[in-house]
Amino acid sequence: MEKKRDEYGSVTDERAGLISRRKLLATIGLAGVTAAAGTLLPGGMAMAQAAAEEEKSDAAGAKKKPKDPKDQKDPVTEDCPCTPCLDDIPALLAFVRGSHTCVIVSDPLRGGTFQWASSGTPNEGTVFAASGGGYWLRQFSGSFNVCWFGAKSFTDSTAAIQAAFNAITRPGSIYIPGGVYTISSEIHVPSQVTSIHGDGQYVTYLIAVSANVLHAMFVGTTADSMLYKDLSFDGNAAADCAVYFDMITHSMFENVFITGTRVEALHVNGYNNTFFRCQIVLNYGDGIGSYGTQNYNNNVNVLATDIYSNGGIGVRVGNGLNVNISHSTIEGNSKAGVVAYDLKNLNIVESYFERNARIGLDYTDLQNPAAVNVKSDIHILGGGGITIGIDPAKPIECVKISGIHWTPLNSEGVDNGGINNTSFVFSNYLDNMTIESVQVYDTSKTDSLLTIWGNGNTSVVQGDVIIRACSRSDVKLIGIDAGMAVSGGHYIDISGTRTKNYYDPNFIGYVRLAVTSGDLMKAQERFSDFPAFELTDGTELWGKPLTGIGTNAPELQGGLVWFGAWVKADAGNDVKVVSYDGSASHADTLSASGSGKWVFKSILIPVGSSANTIACAFQKLGTGSAGKVALPVLASVGAGQTRFEIGNSVDFKQSSFPASGYWETGEIVRNLAPAAGGYLGWICVAAGSSGTWKGYGAIQA
Repeated sequence: MEKKRDEYGSVTDERAGLISRRKLLATIGLAGVTAAAGTLLPGGMAMAQAAAEEEKSDAAGAKKKPKDPKDQKDPVTEDCPCTPCLDDIPALLAFVRGSHTCVIVSDPLRGGTFQWASSGTPNEGTVFAASGGGYWLRQFSGSFNVCWFGAKSFTDSTAAIQAAFNAITRPGSIYIPGGVYTISSEIHVPSQVTSIHGDGQYVTYLIAVSANVLHAMFVGTTADSMLYKDLSFDGNAAADCAVYFDMITHSMFENVFITGTRVEALHVNGYNNTFFRCQIVLNYGDGIGSYGTQNYNNNVNVLATDIYSNGGIGVRVGNGLNVNISHSTIEGNSKAGVVAYDLKNLNIVESYFERNARIGLDYTDLQNPAAVNVKSDIHILGGGGITIGIDPAKPIECVKISGIHWTPLNSEGVDNGGINNTSFVFSNYLDNMTIESVQVYDTSKTDSLLTIWGNGNTSVVQGDVIIRACSRSDVKLIGIDAGMAVSGGHYIDISGTRTKNYYDPNFIGYVRLAVTSGDLMKAQERFSDFPAFELTDGTELWGKPLTGIGTNAPELQGGLVWFGAWVKADAGNDVKVVSYDGSASHADTLSASGSGKWVFKSILIPVGSSANTIACAFQKLGTGSAGKVALPVLASVGAGQTRFEIGNSVDFKQSSFPASGYWETGEIVRNLAPAAGGYLGWICVAAGSSGTWKGYGAIQA
């Protein structure tokens, strides 16, 4: 539409809805102008009331005699002699006010109603120095509009937005109208800014344009009760981060869109912070980062938020309490969907995961310097960082992963070069974890549901690990076992798992797997009325290999089992639970940390797909009093220790009656090789060390 110039020289663009000051005043009337100015005009509301009465009188007399357009008064020169109307801010600055105390500026971006005052601090948006002395103060309520300070669509608005932020001297709100605003340097957000809101995603759009990479578009140090709402940020590969806060609390990011950042879309440390209905899309690095000083990231909530197609990690969170990710989409993030560590109470529920970890994350530890690549959607780590390690002061405890749909990398319709996911969940620190109701779109495109880092120096399982009602429920180890087996296998409980105790409880039939000194003898002490055996000083490995697996237990091949027992040792001593490959042992501990109490210890053991033998044993650690062992178990992973009822008898078998150990009256040892003229076994008739034995069940010669 053609632009026209009115009789005052102002340009009118009716398509854009811009009008001249004359038409503005003629349209809203004097009462409207006075209302906009408040009671600051001479006469206050009385003048507005008089104008209203005049309008009523004119309306009543309109039927009698229509007004001649020639008789209409000029609203600037006659209707409102006390309230001049100016074109723009430069005109305001040049205006000689005389006796005027109020003016109206009609500029559609920076205009408004201004009152003169004798004091003020110019800020280029709400306070301006008046010609001849004094100041013009903008009259408004509500948010500070960045356009008042010179922000304009498709222009560099950095200085204007910063000026708007700086103008707030007490807790207040910033409004950024719809438009595209370029940002060329970091904008620092003062703590008194409590709200920054726009007109919606894709409507209010801030884009970084800078020859030098910005640390962040918006940077804050501390804030409380902050709201970011209805905004879009585009890092444009020129900003590492859209919003960066070292410490922000009780705050919300709502309906915020972020794209194009280089390192992290959002980095927000603090507590009681919520991300709601946001879109974190197509960033070169991570999506949301909330980690830092321990216990600073408490009650972090990611709700109904889409985090997808980012080049790094979707959500990285650590060092805090009670983190919740729910009703969200975590999709196509190249390294991982979620990485969490040093947390107590993590809940990832009712969310959608699809094709994360195309690149994966590489892990190493001191024993395994060669990187192991892990392509898992969720990484649960203990040790205070995203490198593998165990720090008892920084565990991750009480994890719930529930109600998830998961589409692995190579599921129908999308190919990842034939590389499948390692698992849905990867962890080196499992302490009271529940994984339930995970529906896997294609179970053939993942190696397992849960993968555990396979080095006991840097991995641990403690507290119940419950897996139930998932379309795939298996567990595997990854990485190299460098002499330390992962302990705690008996805590893993998979619903529906059926197993038996594959290990022979016949201690007196155990042999030295590595021949040194020392003995394995039956102890006088019993565990829950169950016979116990003791390991005397020495470095021998005592056990009994499970042979013939391919024939007798083919279900174990290619799977994961655990081996354990109840053990007791005093301080300075311990009993190691060991797997043995014929040349090296892989134990649950290297230090003698006995407590003098009975404890159940176990290790996880991977069984090769063609393995025919598993060798498990016990070894005494330390010097001094003997360590004791009772009730050994070898079971498929997923059968928790509570699945096995503790009995009070054992079927002891050997080729002659025992010559060592403490035996109770009535205990029986069966003959391992009965023959004519011999006995079926022997019975102890007098308790003591070695005991007194008599044959029973004579076999006819």
